[in-house]
Amino acid sequence: MNARTRTTTLIPLPLPRTPAINAEGVASDFAAAAWIQEFVDLSQQAIAEVDDEDMRRHYEDELLRRVPYLRAAGVFEVFQVAHPALRAMIEDHARG
Repeated sequence: MNARTRTTTLIPLPLPRTPAINAEGVASDFAAAAWIQEFVDLSQQAIAEVDDEDMRRHYEDELLRRVPYLRAAGVFEVFQVAHPALRAMIEDHARG
């Protein structure tokens, strides 16, 4: 199969859920891990080679909806997004 015939299968993802917050106001470890996994999945979908601009924008929007929660949890203080375009999109969103 060459590059011209390769297709990308998009996986429909659920709408964001509010992280589970404990009595101290902190998201549970499980909820935080789930949000990180969703962020990774959405990131992969957003940068996948797709012809459907509306679907790509949908994944980008869903990804950016999660950024404030991950930023508040300190994820971006510890991890850096390696993909240059994705990193720029997240940084632009933060400057908002």
